[in-house]
Amino acid sequence: MLSTAKVFRADESNLSDLAALRFQWRTEELGERGLSLEVFDARFREWCAAHRESHMAFLATIGEVGVGCAWLVIVDRVPGPAKFVRRGGMIQSVYVSPAHRNRRVGSDLVGVLTGEARATGLDYLMVHPSERSFPFYRRLGFEAAEKALELRFALT
Repeated sequence: MLSTAKVFRADESNLSDLAALRFQWRTEELGERGLSLEVFDARFREWCAAHRESHMAFLATIGEVGVGCAWLVIVDRVPGPAKFVRRGGMIQSVYVSPAHRNRRVGSDLVGVLTGEARATGLDYLMVHPSERSFPFYRRLGFEAAEKALELRFALT
């Protein structure tokens, strides 16, 4: 089934939808406990204001209801003599509410985000997918990068 969602770069008027989707994902699906939705919404707005330059939010809506979200994080890299402006991107926190999955909403979200990354002139776009989302990103053309390593720090 094709997506009937409208996908666009979110702005301040969409922060409650973004906060609600993020809260739903982390509490209902991952079982996180902590802040109430009201407190999370207020603190999320502050966080978004502080990260406006580096984190671009995208929202998928059906009608007036937010059904999915994603973030494009811009990373400025150290300049080089051949290419002084070097920028990379990361896809973060792609989420589609359970009732709207498998309808191309996620593909449309990542497609619009990828288009923005290309238009911004990024050198690359990377993602750290969950085990479950690996096939999704591979279908969208993402490939394993042999030059990437990571060091994980233990949570205390």
